[in-house]
Amino acid sequence: MGGGAMRAVDALEALELAGSTQRGLVTTAQAREAGLAGVDLTRLADAGRLLRVRHGVYVLPSAGVDRLQQLRAAWLAASANGDVVVSRASAAAVHRLGDLVPATHEFTAAVRRQSTLPDVRFHRAALSDDEVVLVDGLPVTSVVRTVGDLAASSLDSDQLARVLSDAVERPGVGMEALATALTPHAARYGFDSGRALLAGMAPGYLAAALRGVVDEAVMLSSQFRQQALDLLEEPGGSNALLALVHDRLARGKSPVREDT
Repeated sequence: MGGGAMRAVDALEALELAGSTQRGLVTTAQAREAGLAGVDLTRLADAGRLLRVRHGVYVLPSAGVDRLQQLRAAWLAASANGDVVVSRASAAAVHRLGDLVPATHEFTAAVRRQSTLPDVRFHRAALSDDEVVLVDGLPVTSVVRTVGDLAASSLDSDQLARVLSDAVERPGVGMEALATALTPHAARYGFDSGRALLAGMAPGYLAAALRGVVDEAVMLSSQFRQQALDLLEEPGGSNALLALVHDRLARGKSPVREDT
């Protein structure tokens, strides 16, 4: 009897080690690699020490609250047969873009994948390194790639608008990159370019784009930064600065010079 109790403790310790980087989730395959047999998992589950969240994936007692637990479990199960990346509506949920409630767990793989599970859907695409980011331990398509994929899937315009409104406010997301990703799909939403689509559907786009331009100018030239600050202190300085930038851009001349 005592030996059985020790076996359960040892089994849990092995599983905790395997699931330590997976928010308390562990797969049957990982359990086998840790030296556990199927009967060990069954006993732990029957004793309430493990909870099976989907076929081949268990949650450990140490697992905390995780809004992505079901998605994480599906990703662990799917990645056992090759690398997959969380994408489309599932990626939007991870990034907190819009208010999409994915009906399925969506993943993208470089090779053709199929699933017999009703809650898992695979897409095939080659993703570059800069199109994949790590969020809460999950490989996820970047915000820009996610937005492009959702537009390509003909997402409802109201839902896309909410996704874009969040995307343009996200730090580190380039407005030009977003516009470029959207341009091939702009016509289906009634716009002639990605920029026009963003301007029409994301109220914060223009402000975000201007912030990006100003940030770049400030980074490029400390002289421009000081001149701009001085100008802004003058009466009507804001309008004058905007007029100056508009004039220079219209003439194809940058108001920014490298420091010498």
